[in-house]
Amino acid sequence: MQKAKITLLICTHNGQRTIQQALEAIATQTDVSRDCFEVLVIDNASSDRTSEIATSTLQRLNLNGRVLLESRLGKINAFLKGVDAAQGEFISIIDDDNFIEPGFIRHTIEIFDRFPTVGIVASSNHIFTDQPLPSWFGWVSSRYSCSQPWFQTIEKQDADGLIVGQTPFIAGAGSTFRVKPLRDCLDNGYQFFNDAQRGKEMKVSCEDLELSCLFYCLGYQCAHHPGIQLHHAIQVERLNINYLKVLCRTVGAGTLGVDPFLFTYKYSGNSLPLKWTWQWQLVSKLRRFLNLNISQSLGDQNEEQKFRNWRDRVECMGAIQRILSERGNYTRHIQQVAAGKWTELRVR
Repeated sequence: MQKAKITLLICTHNGQRTIQQALEAIATQTDVSRDCFEVLVIDNASSDRTSEIATSTLQRLNLNGRVLLESRLGKINAFLKGVDAAQGEFISIIDDDNFIEPGFIRHTIEIFDRFPTVGIVASSNHIFTDQPLPSWFGWVSSRYSCSQPWFQTIEKQDADGLIVGQTPFIAGAGSTFRVKPLRDCLDNGYQFFNDAQRGKEMKVSCEDLELSCLFYCLGYQCAHHPGIQLHHAIQVERLNINYLKVLCRTVGAGTLGVDPFLFTYKYSGNSLPLKWTWQWQLVSKLRRFLNLNISQSLGDQNEEQKFRNWRDRVECMGAIQRILSERGNYTRHIQQVAAGKWTELRVR
């Protein structure tokens, strides 16, 4: 059997409800040889039957796959174990509740083979549920990883819908990246600041956006083809305001892992500016929070604007709370983004 070209990485914690369906969706990739891909399931300290179901399903579907255990709770721990164990040249991040559509693998590999400077390929993500959606879902669908990829600049666009461009923001679900650049960054000392832990105690998200920002600052392009799609199965208990509030707070906290890539981008000086400290960033977040409150009090916003304003205030408060609790770590993260050795690894 030839070495797999792409690894479908599923990091899961107590995913027994949907892991079988996620693997069955992978088995629908009939337009590529099964030798070209592998499935790598990382069971992140599950207390249910996730590993048992995943193992039996891989065998039943005759998929080239493995189940590995990661006892340290935290998605980044499972993710990094998968990066280390992956045999593929590319890694697709497939969550345990993501059901990829036929053609996903073929279109993804074709893009990477055609464009050497593309570092990440994005997916179009749609919600999968048999429950009525709340009226506000469309205003926050991106927070649930159910949206189209957004490009800051478009450098190439084909008649068949292929887009190649630049963006620092690619949702993790369904995204695929080149493995070598990330391994080079890790070997040169990069440490992820964000780590999503699911469940009632979830405090931080956006580790996927931190990854896409890292590739952005390495100079890689992003790409998307309309044939790369998945459906995200969202549990009905997550489609309510209380869960959304928790989700927005964790997204806000996760922006601290992302923001430094944007305000330190292409820095080449010797001393770090004052604004690259937790104190300056705290003042900046407080100013934004106050401005959002002032905008809300003006009373001339429609329902959607008011809802988005509420979302932004919750996210801003999540960032403020994390700055206060991780002051020193945040400054160190800013410094590693600004002056890390991986900046020497730029592709262009």
